[in-house]
Amino acid sequence: MMIQYIIVGIIILLAIIFVARRIYLTFTRPDKCSTGCTGCKLWETCNKKSSES
Repeated sequence: MMIQYIIVGIIILLAIIFVARRIYLTFTRPDKCSTGCTGCKLWETCNKKSSES
């Protein structure tokens, strides 16, 4: 039973690390936006910066 808790804990930890890394990369490298959701301020900002260059 304890092994199941360890496995679930590892999976949750990896998911949290993945999400945190994606958020960090989104804010530190906004020039890497590719597509974007409708109304996404980051995507709009990226496109504005790209079109000004």
